[in-house]
Amino acid sequence: MTHSVISVVGAFGCCVLSSSVWAVDVPKLKPGLWEMRVSSSAGGANSALPPTICVGEMPETQRADELKNIRARCSKYEAKVVGGDWVVDAVCSARGNTLTKHAVTSLSGERFHEENTAPQGTMTSDGKWLGPCKSGQAPSVFK
Repeated sequence: MTHSVISVVGAFGCCVLSSSVWAVDVPKLKPGLWEMRVSSSAGGANSALPPTICVGEMPETQRADELKNIRARCSKYEAKVVGGDWVVDAVCSARGNTLTKHAVTSLSGERFHEENTAPQGTMTSDGKWLGPCKSGQAPSVFK
């Protein structure tokens, strides 16, 4: 049911689970070619990311694996809809560090915007759907 760009920007990490996990509708990216732009307070624009990404459907088995991962790593993970935006507050461990995150995601048809706030800094992600993936291009966003 959901799509995510977690493998690329880490910003949509909150959006990889089925809405049955929480009683809210999870934002979904339309399958196809997406232009992504990420910037952070720590380093400005992230030029290490590809400018476009082919997004596909997330298999049920991967969705279940993502849920297990969040349950194993996060002591807090709350998701809710506020004024049409999807809001996530999480406390998770990664690479021996505890990370606290507040993310607000807006998804409107063929565009999305996300603001991530954490003690380590802020990150903003923007995406725009460009159309179908290019011929021969396999979806590579989902693990």
